[in-house]
Amino acid sequence: MGEYKPGTAPIKPEFVRESWPARSEPLAGPVQLVEPPAEAPHAPSDGARNDEAPAESAEAPASERPKKRARGQNKARQFARTDDIVSLCTQIARGDSCAFGDKCRYGHDLCAYLTHKRRDIPYLAPPPTGSVRTLSQAERDAYLDRLYAQAVQSEQPPAATPAPADPVQASLDYATECPYFSERGACPAGWRCRFLGAHVRRVSASQACIGAEAQGVLGTGLELVHDHERAAAWRARPAPAQPENDEVNWLAPGVAKSLRSKKYAYDKAPIITRLLADEAQALHALSPAEAATTPLGKGPLHIDYEQHRRLERLKAASMRSDASEEALEAYEDALRNAREGSDAAADTARVRPAEKRRLQWKGELYLAPLTTTGNLPFRRLCASFDSDIHCGEMGMAESFTSGHASEWSLVRRWEGERIFGTQLCGAKPEFLVPTAEVLAREVGDGLDFVDVNCGCPIDLVYNKGAGSALLDHANKLGRIVRGMSEALGEVPLTIKLRTGTTAKQTTHKIFARAQTEWGVGGMTLHGRSRKQRYKNDADWAYIGQCVDALHSSVRTWNEESRCADAPEMVPVPVYGNGDVYGWRDYYEHVESTGVDGAMIARGALIKPWIFTEIKERRDWDISSRERLDLVRQFASYGLTHWGADTQGVNTTRRFLCEMLSFTHRYVPLGLLEHVPVRMNDRPMPFQGRDALETLLSSPSAQDWTRIADMFLGPAPPDWHFTPKHKSNAFDDAAEQQG
Repeated sequence: MGEYKPGTAPIKPEFVRESWPARSEPLAGPVQLVEPPAEAPHAPSDGARNDEAPAESAEAPASERPKKRARGQNKARQFARTDDIVSLCTQIARGDSCAFGDKCRYGHDLCAYLTHKRRDIPYLAPPPTGSVRTLSQAERDAYLDRLYAQAVQSEQPPAATPAPADPVQASLDYATECPYFSERGACPAGWRCRFLGAHVRRVSASQACIGAEAQGVLGTGLELVHDHERAAAWRARPAPAQPENDEVNWLAPGVAKSLRSKKYAYDKAPIITRLLADEAQALHALSPAEAATTPLGKGPLHIDYEQHRRLERLKAASMRSDASEEALEAYEDALRNAREGSDAAADTARVRPAEKRRLQWKGELYLAPLTTTGNLPFRRLCASFDSDIHCGEMGMAESFTSGHASEWSLVRRWEGERIFGTQLCGAKPEFLVPTAEVLAREVGDGLDFVDVNCGCPIDLVYNKGAGSALLDHANKLGRIVRGMSEALGEVPLTIKLRTGTTAKQTTHKIFARAQTEWGVGGMTLHGRSRKQRYKNDADWAYIGQCVDALHSSVRTWNEESRCADAPEMVPVPVYGNGDVYGWRDYYEHVESTGVDGAMIARGALIKPWIFTEIKERRDWDISSRERLDLVRQFASYGLTHWGADTQGVNTTRRFLCEMLSFTHRYVPLGLLEHVPVRMNDRPMPFQGRDALETLLSSPSAQDWTRIADMFLGPAPPDWHFTPKHKSNAFDDAAEQQG
């Protein structure tokens, strides 16, 4: 056994190679591992081009390869929107009639659409539970043998039903499986589904062959199939969030439009932000000694909303050109009474801190909010390995209040996510408080918490005063937390922090105030600074100091500031984050620092099964076939989330490649001389125990696309994938969300 060198993964000599293979050896089998045939020509959408710089090929001559490893992000990435050759109206695609008739700008000629439609994608039937992990060992082996055993033996592509001579029906593959239809008995993509053969029935030849005698829908000789038994079983599944859908947190009709047109009727936010601004102005006028002792800026906001609305009405009446003297006096009297007795007149129905939902987090495994990669299908994949707490991808507060559909999709929740929240990023209370109110009003029942990002290190966010910039402006952060907490009602508010913006660690000062002065509901701390990024190990000792600072502040508040009739304050949950790559890391950090648990980011990106390893306290030498089935599992979740039409398939393809850009960094345990391995240990080029393991470890973006092609069919000719990060290094290629 060789001596361990920090920074280098200890791979057994028999697996080490001088360089990564220029091309993984060809594979074939039930999933297509040979070079796929090119797609039929298609028309790309206007202005939608692919990445400006294509992914670096492993086949490039040595003279053309860069001498230094590329670093940083590919910030100019673009992905082509690939549409069908012939457009088809959505209503016609679903088998309905179009209300616009001849005035519809989309096509209604179903025969023309099917004639030019790409060939159906062969797809494998998933196990009934979606994940092989829930099967017994015998059932799991039988399933993997049936799907993947021939992957290293056969050189033939998977069999598909021969294309019929009828041009309208030529694209159909009756042997394929539609993930949506196999689960729910109907597919919303309808005729546009890329797995159409799974839910269509042939009743005759089409009108292209027999003219007016053709039966079926619009002369196609085909009918859409609805499996009513499957649909009934789907609606009767245990504890559904909604009988017809397994995703929640959808905006009600008209809300997005009112947000975009700036006509949304905010109830609390204008009052809260105005009070916070007045409070900040009053604090600014105080000396440092006075500011330290004043109750201003501390504790929950006490707001009588009805009184404020009455003042607004009286103020508006007094400012009219024909206002009477009585109207002016009424406004002045009301204003004086409000200033003198606001605490006594506080609205008794307001949600108080004691009535907020308390976060009972202790030992739960927290999947970090991950930009780009933390999408709903990936969270579902992690949930299958027993992750407990999920937080959606970071969304910008201004985009939420502008009604951007892409931002509102980030709050979508799968019904199986046990604890779910969403993360917001913003620089000012004026942005974040209205967002908090609209989230609570529109999707509050589907949120267990809302998180504020105070750790994002990227310049675009930092230079706006958001993300980790808030670490240097504690008073502003306090106003944000207090204002958002008031606007959220009973929904708890958490904050995600870093150790500071520079090498000087300052976050312990925030921990001393966050609960006792601002009323935060929970905190997570990444043990690195903004400047540090991932260059060094996370500082878990400092995380422990911050936990001590929180507990000390709560103790002091209970002893010195608690009113006689107030309940005793209990410290809120604190989660640490950084370098958790195995169960030993997890338990060592939790036990040595006093945190309530750990948030896992890069560890979950590289090996989503880390949650099972932690809960079972074992090192899992997962097989290449099981890893490949995770790709199938993600593809299935992606198709049911983004859709099974052409656009949905290629969206799934894109995010599947995003996932593979991290999972390929996993070094199989059987190849290591000793365990545990550290997250920042970079492997030398190596070969796996079989050809499939070698392929799954390839750092080539072209190979990631090949893997995606196994489940999603050949990519369109102009489709290619550029990784988010230029480097494949273990130390600096991870989510940059904070």
